[in-house]
Amino acid sequence: MERYILFYPLDAKLEFIKESGYRLIDVRECKYKEVDVIGDVEKVMNSLGRPLFYIRVGESPQDLWLLLNDCRFWEAHEILESIWRRSTGNERKFTQALILICAAMIKFRKNPKVSDELMAKALSLISELPKDLLPLFYVSLGLNAQRS
Repeated sequence: MERYILFYPLDAKLEFIKESGYRLIDVRECKYKEVDVIGDVEKVMNSLGRPLFYIRVGESPQDLWLLLNDCRFWEAHEILESIWRRSTGNERKFTQALILICAAMIKFRKNPKVSDELMAKALSLISELPKDLLPLFYVSLGLNAQRS
């Protein structure tokens, strides 16, 4: 079974029907209403209506900055995790902080307390890093994201 994220307008009223041929993983809200499902994407669209667009998980654009600017934090989180796995030292800590920021943004609309805790952890990690290296981490991350 394939996993998809369908992007609907934020104000879309969606009715989820249990026996529709798909399994609902999550619904996230930011710029879009992101419906994360496993199953036949056509059945999902027959049930919920046509989205603005959709992606198959693992095939999203690899432009980290585009995803972040478009509030697609779950996809950005996935790219950052692949970079984090192969990074070391302070670069790894910086990437981990960005992963936590993405997670905080995902959680913000559902549970601000959890979001605040994740953001505090991210800022704590960043505060441990040498300030003169932060711009270099930013540039390095941009280059590494293109190779993911």
